[in-house]
Amino acid sequence: MSTAGRKFLTSINWPVVSSVLSKHAEITKSLGSFRKSYEMAEGELTQLKEANRPVDFEYYRRVLKNTEVVDRLEKIAKAQKITKVDLASQLETISAFETKAVASAELYVKETEANLADLSETVKNIEQTRPITQLTVDDVVKAKPEVVQRAEEMTKKGQYTVDGYDEKFPSLVMI
Repeated sequence: MSTAGRKFLTSINWPVVSSVLSKHAEITKSLGSFRKSYEMAEGELTQLKEANRPVDFEYYRRVLKNTEVVDRLEKIAKAQKITKVDLASQLETISAFETKAVASAELYVKETEANLADLSETVKNIEQTRPITQLTVDDVVKAKPEVVQRAEEMTKKGQYTVDGYDEKFPSLVMI
């Protein structure tokens, strides 16, 4: 990974990202696994960089009496070949993950924008409403026409009290 890429990944505030995306478990899980894989790869790279130090076999030949051991170790060390790893499959996996993450992020943005639009409309409606003290019967009938039907049905049946009214608002006649 390039230096700029490493710098970018280390500058990400992971707890904030996780908390923002907490409602999207799949995205959070994918980002967590990506972060874990990145940290493991970074650790392995650091170990490999540190391990790539030449051994001074001449020093050990001078210090040790048994130079055959040093000769064998030098032979084994020279026999070791550095193998190149084909990274195409890993790069394809990363590319697929990136594509999926971008698609999920775009979907999240669309959902968030829709929610914000709904909330904005709700706030606008709240700001434009009249206080309850200014409402008229006509306003109530216009908003809930079923109130008139219910009142007419109750009148036809001879019911002039609303169920539960006396429990909620007790009569003060006895006082």
